[in-house]
Amino acid sequence: MEYRAFTEGVRPGSVTTSHEIIILLCYIIGKAGQPVTVDELNLALQQEALVNYFELMSAWEYLLRSDHLRQEGSGYVLSPLGEQTAAAFEGQLPVSVKERATRALTQVIQQLRRQRENQVQIEKTSDGYQITMTITDIGTDLLSLRMFMPGREECEAIRRRFLEDPAAVYRGVFTLLTGDKLENGETKDKE
Repeated sequence: MEYRAFTEGVRPGSVTTSHEIIILLCYIIGKAGQPVTVDELNLALQQEALVNYFELMSAWEYLLRSDHLRQEGSGYVLSPLGEQTAAAFEGQLPVSVKERATRALTQVIQQLRRQRENQVQIEKTSDGYQITMTITDIGTDLLSLRMFMPGREECEAIRRRFLEDPAAVYRGVFTLLTGDKLENGETKDKE
């Protein structure tokens, strides 16, 4: 008999056995196209309520012990055994679960990358808050923008919005200050 996974906090229609969770992890790690961490997987799967945290950790430990994963840098990728598992059993997973899990992991990876590459600092002042947003590059920063805001909530909203698409902020500031439109990293003279 197959072991039924603990499903507290998991939305209906998600994976419900330990076997399915292992297959799902192999599937989305393979689809990620880059090394992933257990924290990235946890964030993605928890935000979509696809897998219970404790079941996720149990499946992760199994995949490590059974050599389905190999470490690459600070993350993990599938070993040949993990690739075989994903290919052989992915058909057992509901399409909607595979799509939600893959999309969520991609979004988490992008969000964490943007947070590493772009910095936001919020500092309390005597009359409100200063928020400083910086788009970093190799060497000199591309943009550093500091604003005063009356409340912490406004700063947090700006921080989220900035980290969603720092390139849009850069393009907007560039266009406003130069009058030229920035397309694909190059300037286009105003017409």
